[in-house]
Amino acid sequence: MTFLAVAAGAFLGSFLGNTGVFFVIGFMAKRQEKKQLEELQRLQQGYLEMVEKEKKRMANYAKLEG
Repeated sequence: MTFLAVAAGAFLGSFLGNTGVFFVIGFMAKRQEKKQLEELQRLQQGYLEMVEKEKKRMANYAKLEG
């Protein structure tokens, strides 16, 4: 009887411990993914601004050339 109680306790403790570890790893991965998405959006916005400036510069150049 004691063996079953110890085995059940070990199983339950191991299950809860592993579940907790997976939860923490998932939370950290989700947070990292969010940071990467924000960085990607920031870089994309910077690129769009650079393209817009270049377009304006080329339009002014074309206007000066006649």
